[in-house]
Amino acid sequence: MRKRTVKQAFAAGMAAFVMMTSAIPVFAAGSSDTQEMYLSMSKAPEYTMTIPASQDIPFGTVDTGIGDLYVTGNIGTKQQVQVTAEKTDFVDEKDDANSFSFDLQCSGTDFSGAIWSSDQLRSEAATKYALTVHIPTETWGNTKAGTYKATLTFKAELQDVQ
Repeated sequence: MRKRTVKQAFAAGMAAFVMMTSAIPVFAAGSSDTQEMYLSMSKAPEYTMTIPASQDIPFGTVDTGIGDLYVTGNIGTKQQVQVTAEKTDFVDEKDDANSFSFDLQCSGTDFSGAIWSSDQLRSEAATKYALTVHIPTETWGNTKAGTYKATLTFKAELQDVQ
C-alpha cells in the first residue's frame, strides 16, 4: 500500500512540475503576436528504364533492329536521367581469341546513350530510341564458324541539373 501511495505522490508531483514549466503565452492588453508554422513534404523521384529483350542476330544481316530503349517516371524539375550504353564484341564461346565488333546505332548513327528530362519522362509520348545492331558485310565475310555472344549494358543515373 505504501508503494502505491509513493507512486501516486511522485506522479502528482511530476504533473505539477510539467504544468509549471510549460510555456503559457500571456499578452498585454493592446499588443499582438504573430507566429509561423512550417509544413514540408517530399516525394522520392522514381523512374523505369526499359531495354530491348535478348535476341539472336541472324547471320549475314547488316542492320538488325533489336527494340526500343526508353525511360518513364516522375523526377524533380531540376533533375534528369542519363542512360549510357556499353557493348562488348561478339566472342566465340569456344575460342575467346575469335571475335568481331559491331556498332550499336539509332537512326543510322552510333549510339552510346541519351538523356531524359523531367518533362520527357512524364510525357505520354516518351522519347524512345529504336536501337539497331550494325555489322558490315565485310565483317560477316571474315567471320569464322562458331557461336558468338555479345553484351549490351545499359546504366541509368539520376542527375541534378541547374
